[in-house]
Amino acid sequence: MGQRKGNTKEKAFLMQPKVAAQMFRNLVKEAGGKEAAAATISSAVSHSISPGSLTRIENGNAEVPLLWVWALMDATGNPCFDTYRGQTRVQSAQSCPYQLIGEVAKEHGEAIEWGLKAARSSNAENWSRAAVEHKEAADKHLEMSQLCEARAAGPTELRRVQG
Repeated sequence: MGQRKGNTKEKAFLMQPKVAAQMFRNLVKEAGGKEAAAATISSAVSHSISPGSLTRIENGNAEVPLLWVWALMDATGNPCFDTYRGQTRVQSAQSCPYQLIGEVAKEHGEAIEWGLKAARSSNAENWSRAAVEHKEAADKHLEMSQLCEARAAGPTELRRVQG
């Protein structure tokens, strides 16, 4: 039997490419079409975006860039990617708190590092990277707070015994 590569729990958090492409297509439509979406994204990432690039992403022939998604979600007020991620992430009270604390510290440190680099250089790419690192750190902090809440609540009863 062939052995699966990678952690299956980690794979559960990946968004399906077809779902991502459809949600991106919806954001482009809500933004006013490809030309308007390209202009919105261009203003956020400080370089030009071609409508052809949007078409490749909408058709599932290219990955969805996270900075582009954030720009379109901000412009449309539609948090579809964040909502999808929030609904599909499984928070387990069985997670190892020490491992999670290490991940929080790592992401927090990277966020501070890139924030300082951006502030010193005023480079748009550094600001974009800082935004990504801060979002990742925020996600880890949220995951840790959810673990803490789950542990504080104690075990959850699946059903109550009536008697």
